Amino acid sequence: MGLLDRIFGERRAGLASPSSWLLEAWGGQSTASGSTVTHETALRHPAVFRAVSLISSTVGQLPLKVYRRLGASGDKVAEPLHRLYPILHHSPNGEMTSLEFREALQGDLCLYGNAFGQIERDRQGRVVALWPLQASKMQITRDDDRRLLYRYQTDTRIHEFAHEPVRPVILHLRAFSADGIVGRSPIQVARESIGAALASDEYGARFFGSGAAPGGVLQGPRGARLTEQAHQRLRSSWEAAHRGVSRSHRVALLEDGWSWNPISVGNRDSQWIESRQMGIVDIARLFGLPPWMLFEMGHSANYSNVEQQAIDFTREIGGWLRRWESQIDRSLLSARTSPFFSRFTIEGLLRGDIATRYQAYATGRQWGWLSINDVRRLEDLNAIGPAGDDYMEPLNMAPAGLGGAPTTETPIEPLSEAASARLLNMATGELQ
Repeated sequence: MGLLDRIFGERRAGLASPSSWLLEAWGGQSTASGSTVTHETALRHPAVFRAVSLISSTVGQLPLKVYRRLGASGDKVAEPLHRLYPILHHSPNGEMTSLEFREALQGDLCLYGNAFGQIERDRQGRVVALWPLQASKMQITRDDDRRLLYRYQTDTRIHEFAHEPVRPVILHLRAFSADGIVGRSPIQVARESIGAALASDEYGARFFGSGAAPGGVLQGPRGARLTEQAHQRLRSSWEAAHRGVSRSHRVALLEDGWSWNPISVGNRDSQWIESRQMGIVDIARLFGLPPWMLFEMGHSANYSNVEQQAIDFTREIGGWLRRWESQIDRSLLSARTSPFFSRFTIEGLLRGDIATRYQAYATGRQWGWLSINDVRRLEDLNAIGPAGDDYMEPLNMAPAGLGGAPTTETPIEPLSEAASARLLNMATGELQ
């Protein structure tokens, strides 16, 4: 297939975003600032790298568990004996931890708007491993039957995976999408803002590379004429003495009748520092992060509202987590028929300072929705035994006839591995 066939083949498939190979084949996309923005060049900006690594590491380190629904009550119980539990929570394959796997896919999701994992199944169709696939090497088309076709190009060959609704072989995570098939790349959508930030950094580097006075002219006495050789010698000797940060602020010794006239605009006059700060704010806005999380400590961050902004960050990260959960349930757990589902544990992100936490625990304990063991688990402490499972209840709030007697919640035991397998097979219609 030739280059034009590949270009128009993608267009005929009706997919929204061009593949990264097409953008990079033409050197990326140039911006008005003159900077060429690709996913790799964008990562060279510290704010972009910090934003992507922060979101990716947060998604990677949160516990991801498999739960079982308990009837129509909405209650749930963790199922550590489920076959998928260790794959999601501990290690998805023989080479990576769960943190590394999720961090890699979330990084692609932030940069490219799409992330892919190959689902390895045994002969019975059960998931046994998950392997990361680089989004930069993936193309999405449709075959003659209008099925989605994932084409993964390595250095040696092209692998094709046809989408199967019942037992998919590709775990596809999408960011915001215009067509529900291909996610939009934040880097390409905001390439002008990122290009301006990169240009601002390059300007600063060139400024410091040129010394304290980055531009100007050496003016000789009236009527002075220099030969080409003398002109080159004068330029070389001046730059050798004053070019570079280490040579800044040196005393200039000029020959009789010669003077230095700077013509550049100072950084304060061109508001270079302010433009760098605004570039960081734009990048924070692009990824839904409070600017202080990118170490931009402007007027918006102070001790009175940092905690509230941390809660706002948790709400933003919740959107990424929900994308993971819904695709795991759909592709790995047969969400329509299975009583099992996946959930991230985000309570750690919602923690306030120690005084705020203890006050909340006291309220929950006094009004009866937290036990001593519940509080200890939230603080990552071991339970104190069955006595710690008692729930208190204010006497004046007890229902009539109960007398305010303390109640003990009946513990729910997880199913055995065999029982979990039977329940899953019955739910998916695969009972043998």
